[in-house]
Amino acid sequence: MSLNGYKNIQLTDKIDEANCVTHSGCFHIDDVISTIFLSKIIEEVVLIRIPSIENKNLKNKIVYDIGLGEFDHHQKNKNGQRKNGIYYSSIGLLWKRFGKEYLKNIKVESIEKVFEYMDKELIQYIDATDNMQMEYLENKVSPDFIKYCNPQWNENIPEDKAFVHALKLADEFWNIYIKHAIAEVEAIELILNEAKSCKECYLVFNKDLPYRKAVKFLKNNKIKYIILKSRREGYDIRTIKESYKFRDEIAKAENINNSRNLVGIRDLIYADTNGKLCCTKTLDSAIKLIEYNENKESGNKRL
Repeated sequence: MSLNGYKNIQLTDKIDEANCVTHSGCFHIDDVISTIFLSKIIEEVVLIRIPSIENKNLKNKIVYDIGLGEFDHHQKNKNGQRKNGIYYSSIGLLWKRFGKEYLKNIKVESIEKVFEYMDKELIQYIDATDNMQMEYLENKVSPDFIKYCNPQWNENIPEDKAFVHALKLADEFWNIYIKHAIAEVEAIELILNEAKSCKECYLVFNKDLPYRKAVKFLKNNKIKYIILKSRREGYDIRTIKESYKFRDEIAKAENINNSRNLVGIRDLIYADTNGKLCCTKTLDSAIKLIEYNENKESGNKRL
């Protein structure tokens, strides 16, 4: 990593060399993640960071987070607002303009769904952070780690060096998050498709899928549990209805052996005291535990 660049991003102090322009001084998650996003959609970013664009030649340049243009949000009336009240910042404006094209280029199948997921779960919270709309951040963690990359008051570090370091962190975060978003959308689609034809009160998957967001869209009200292959051992059985849980004799027994004896399932591994999660060694046992919880006769059989 050179002092004046990272991957396909190069910093310059010459406006005529630059194809991208943003503000100098203290950097934030908005302008840093915007720079990383631009590096994903154009072959080479040659960036100049300047305090003002007054009397500058901006022809054929993407100008963001400065200058009151298409990709800035410092205008008196901001630069657009979502229906939920969150104003766009530069990354929100760039994502709105180029996000679907980017997803197409990386060969995402469900472009619309991943686009919306990224916006709802990440982009808009960066926007809210940068627009000081803190009321939208109460229950959401925004990746505002970038601000800590700015030179501290007691450090003698060049600003460009600190900015490049921030780019590296933001790039790693972006790469991880886009994989997460794609995987989450695929999991939602898989779970909802399985739920359509499900005749039991549980769904079974041979992988540890993220399921919490899919549950919000379930139309099959019969489904109360989801069984997932554990990353540790055996199978996790989770209750997916907020008001539903495993019986106290399972969840609140003095120890796991007592739970095993009470339900007659020898390979019960774990029972959460809140009654929302149990683990068994085998799929058959997971189903038997659900049957016991549902008070079916087969649930009382000892394995």
